[in-house]
Amino acid sequence: MPTLTMTHYGVETIQDEARRLLKIGAVRKSETIGHLQSFFPAREWQGIAEELELQDYRFNDPICDLIGCEEWSED
Repeated sequence: MPTLTMTHYGVETIQDEARRLLKIGAVRKSETIGHLQSFFPAREWQGIAEELELQDYRFNDPICDLIGCEEWSED
């Protein structure tokens, strides 16, 4: 019987994936972090949720809180 191993997602990996999803239009900055759950394997979400909680992110926080503010240079 094979052993299931879970991949550890660090906060940087989660942020990168959120940025990628934002770039392709799959999510909006105003959507909640909890919305990201549908883009990760179900068996991995518990570990992702724990990592986010360790970093003081909540599921009802907007995705823009997770990925940080964009900096705009003046023209």
